Amino acid sequence: MVQWSRPLATLAPRLLERLQPLELAELPTPVEQLPRLAGPGAAELWIKRDDLSSPLYGGNKVRKLELLLAAARRRGTGRVLTMGARGSNHLLATVLHARSLGLAATGVIFPQPPTEHVERNLAADRGAGAELVEVGSKYLLAAGLMRALLRCRRREGSWPYLIPGGGSNPLGALGFVNAGLELAAQVRAGLLPEPAAVYLAFGTGGTAAGLALGLELAGLATRVVAVRVIDRLLANRRRLLALLRATRRLLRSGGDELPRPRRPGANLEIEHRFFGDGYGRATKAGRRAVELFAGAGIILEDTYTGKAAAALLEAAGRKTGPLLYWHTLSGADISSWVEKGRQDD
Repeated sequence: MVQWSRPLATLAPRLLERLQPLELAELPTPVEQLPRLAGPGAAELWIKRDDLSSPLYGGNKVRKLELLLAAARRRGTGRVLTMGARGSNHLLATVLHARSLGLAATGVIFPQPPTEHVERNLAADRGAGAELVEVGSKYLLAAGLMRALLRCRRREGSWPYLIPGGGSNPLGALGFVNAGLELAAQVRAGLLPEPAAVYLAFGTGGTAAGLALGLELAGLATRVVAVRVIDRLLANRRRLLALLRATRRLLRSGGDELPRPRRPGANLEIEHRFFGDGYGRATKAGRRAVELFAGAGIILEDTYTGKAAAALLEAAGRKTGPLLYWHTLSGADISSWVEKGRQDD
């Protein structure tokens, strides 16, 4: 019997018995009402506090890693390999949670505009013992990954377990199918009203795709508004729907009795207008959102969460709601890892 104490284990027990996910996150994460940050008369705002999902490293990635690192352990590998930008939150989450399980981690990283957040994450990666392989451009990631895979195979005699960027494959997205069921349980318990829409940052897509599927399975009419924060070539509706469909196929592969699905992605929207001048580059609207949320005690950063929050605030000003902001940035203290990484550099 699977010991995973999550709503998805009740919905799909046969599948979860096969996958045997880990419990790395402290769930359910709280929901809280926010002040009307968009001004008087704006829509009612709520926040889902995934920043509190783990004292080691929280945010949205740990939900995916509960399934992905379980797969690595089943494989019997001693190392995981993943990828991202220099300041990738996904990479740092993978490094720290893999380390807690006795797994080594390698990250293939590409450049992004330097910020204090980027440099702190990079130092923390080093401080936690990650092997970092730098490539000159995101377009060289595939070649860098192949070299890293072969190097690990030659050095250690076995292949590392490959985790995709952002943890966004069907297995990782199951973590956010569970998140959608979790939110629905909080709505049913009266902890918040059913949101008209959930706003979140859209990068590699596993969070948005999984959440849309989870909310549908839970019977909520809530829309998922995925606010694009990376290039459209990688973040677009075709790719997002392909991931959603693949996640649904994986969910059904266990043979569990599941609710009949609607049209895939019917509750999923993409918001492109807040991307700005490029990946990792701050926008005026994003900076304003960071400042407003800081006044409410919520810490965002400029290039992912700030842009998603800016879209939320614009929608709130149109007086349609209630609206929920899904906070995907870790609130864990990484200062000891940062200090160690800077000492070792």
